[in-house]
Amino acid sequence: MKVALLGAAGTGKTSLARALTQALAHSSAAPDDWQISDESPLQHLLQALASAHPTLDLTTALKLDTPEWVQALEVQRGFDHTLLLALDVGPTQANNAHTAQRLRMDALLRQTLVQAQIPFQVIYGQGEERLAQALSALKRSPAVREARRKPWVWACDKCSDPACEHRLLSDLLASRQT
Repeated sequence: MKVALLGAAGTGKTSLARALTQALAHSSAAPDDWQISDESPLQHLLQALASAHPTLDLTTALKLDTPEWVQALEVQRGFDHTLLLALDVGPTQANNAHTAQRLRMDALLRQTLVQAQIPFQVIYGQGEERLAQALSALKRSPAVREARRKPWVWACDKCSDPACEHRLLSDLLASRQT
């Protein structure tokens, strides 16, 4: 199970990655093969784009068809689940330049994921609350439910396919005659 953590600088991606790894390692309900990544080629491209074009209009559709974008989006689609860490901006931080850059990066991440049709879930809060939300999001994930699903067991006695039943009965009768 591969999980990508995305978010603006200072949102706690690395801390959450460590906490998730630890929590999932001690969970008997979780699959054993979890990979939590707080590094993403998509995030690196967006950071470079935001730095190179500080006045980029966020309403403009991004050109996601260049080779570097295609590759970054392909890597991102390879994750079973994408968690976007939300910004927790208080009233005292709202007008500061660093917060404005972080808000812009958050908006670029959301816009890109939506435009590329990559499903994601936004995780809010701090510390234990954020960890609980992330674990809850992963628990509800279709990929996780699929991994937990028991393998299909053939139950021919409950099958209603007449051709199958005829073949089985014919084989049974043939084996009795020999």
